[in-house]
Amino acid sequence: MKKENMTIKEMWHYIIFQTKGYWTIKVALILGAIMTASVPYINNIFYAKILDNLVFAEYDLAIGLVLWMVFTALVLKLVSKGCDRIVHHYCEPCEYEIKKRLAQKAFSMEYEMLDQKETLAAFRRVRAGEQGMGGVRRQLSEIYGFFQELAGIVIASGFMILLFTRLDNTKENIAVSLLMYAFMLFAFVTVLILSNYFAKKDGEFRVQTELENERVNTLSAYLLNLIAKESYIKDIRLFGLKTYLLKKMEWIRTVGKIYTKGGDYSGKCQAIPAFAVQMFAAITYFCIAVKALAGSITIGEVTMYAGAVIAMVSGVQRLLAKYQDINYMNGYLGTYEEFIIRPNMHYDGTLPIEKRDDNRYLLELSHVSFHYPGTTQNILKDVSITFYIGEKLALVGLNGAGKTTLIKLLCRLYEPTEGEIRLNGINIAKYDYEEYVRIFSVVFQDFQLYHFPLEENVASGEEVDNQKLQCALKLAGMWERVQEMPQKEKTLLGHENGQGILLSGGEAQKIAIARALYKNAPFIILDEPAAALDPLAEAEIYENFNRLIQDKTAIYISHRMSSCRFCDRIIVLDGGQILEEGNHETLLKKQGRYYELYNTQAVYYTQ
Repeated sequence: MKKENMTIKEMWHYIIFQTKGYWTIKVALILGAIMTASVPYINNIFYAKILDNLVFAEYDLAIGLVLWMVFTALVLKLVSKGCDRIVHHYCEPCEYEIKKRLAQKAFSMEYEMLDQKETLAAFRRVRAGEQGMGGVRRQLSEIYGFFQELAGIVIASGFMILLFTRLDNTKENIAVSLLMYAFMLFAFVTVLILSNYFAKKDGEFRVQTELENERVNTLSAYLLNLIAKESYIKDIRLFGLKTYLLKKMEWIRTVGKIYTKGGDYSGKCQAIPAFAVQMFAAITYFCIAVKALAGSITIGEVTMYAGAVIAMVSGVQRLLAKYQDINYMNGYLGTYEEFIIRPNMHYDGTLPIEKRDDNRYLLELSHVSFHYPGTTQNILKDVSITFYIGEKLALVGLNGAGKTTLIKLLCRLYEPTEGEIRLNGINIAKYDYEEYVRIFSVVFQDFQLYHFPLEENVASGEEVDNQKLQCALKLAGMWERVQEMPQKEKTLLGHENGQGILLSGGEAQKIAIARALYKNAPFIILDEPAAALDPLAEAEIYENFNRLIQDKTAIYISHRMSSCRFCDRIIVLDGGQILEEGNHETLLKKQGRYYELYNTQAVYYTQ
């Protein structure tokens, strides 16, 4: 359910509660707003007094007032600037905490939910909203500006009250004054109504524009990222995609004209209230002039009151515009909060995983069926498999047979639709989730390496153990290559950081295998581990397969039938069901699906 927009107070507290310096920033916001807003009004008071003293030739008093005005303005400015620095100092930690919560939320959500299109779209909206609306830094700045305008209006209101309460000399003057005040009040209310109406219209139009342009913004960011990625540059050049992509960008520019339309609309919305303010200014000056001619106020006070009244009306106009800006940006926080309140992982298991040095863990699938959320077609159908301790098992089958889905179920990325998965006779849902996933080392076909130092990629967040690191890299056949790198194990990977190196597909796959070996988990799962390796490297992996796996239970997925000869047992999946089971020789003798797949590939390799 979509969350309603927050009030200014809720938004303020929501942002600044992200930091430990809540009271510091709260005091700085309020004090800074008052100090900043009061400077022009205090100067107006001094201007009025100085002007009156000059009129009456009291030059010494005028000079003294000038000195006091400079001193007072200096103090107020210093306090104001100090508060500004405090507010801006806390902008970064506020923004960091908001982003940290977003990351923590993504980590705490079930993979099943995070993998859904709706969740990914919501995450993109949060990121797009942050970039398009300035994020927390701009929101906090706008709230600060809102309080400054509010403080200015309160001070200006005090001047207006003083002006209205100044006594006139005669009853006729009093009557005229009351009539003028009524007219000024009517004009003031008219300005407020117009400002509020057009500010609201402008805000609604901006929100609608942002919603309509969400796809354009996403595509624009994608294209800009695309042309800067080295992995895409080869295809762009060799397939002559330059003109095609430029046309896409031209289309974005054409569609983006809605922003120009929005700018025109905003200009019109601001022009009408601005004209009303100028009309009110004329009325105000006329009324104050009448007041001065009647002797109710001095010449200096004319400038003081006129400035205060106009500042108040302009301040109200800016305040309403600020409020609409905040509401517009509030859409980001609303989208953010909508994402944050999505449910976390609901794993209720609390049982610890028994720590065993002998790796004696027995894993079983019992009548497991599964279909992805939002679909009804089963990817796996009544699958029962026992993964025996220390066994090397291969899962083979055509694309879409359910091999990778089965692995995702084993790793608890998804939960079975029917049936159960047991570890040592206990349903895996009863185990503590964090402890359960520690018993798996997985190399998925679409594995990812991070643009961090190589050793951190292999250690995966653990404290780097140099002996384990060296052993894992040697087993994966990558140690010698690492020693040739600029900073050896500490070499940065990728070009995102500006200093890293790019690995070949085979080298990256070896690093991924080393990462799985470094974890030293009792179950190791390899999904097409040699897909990107050259024939010699592939042969080396297969020859050292038992040494790589050691006494672990290994689950091996491959489309290359020849590689399955190293496994103790082979399971052939077809249409989400187990079609055949046995070792390499047994399945060849059956002359079933495995035999067909093997012979189809036999022409490409020598037995």
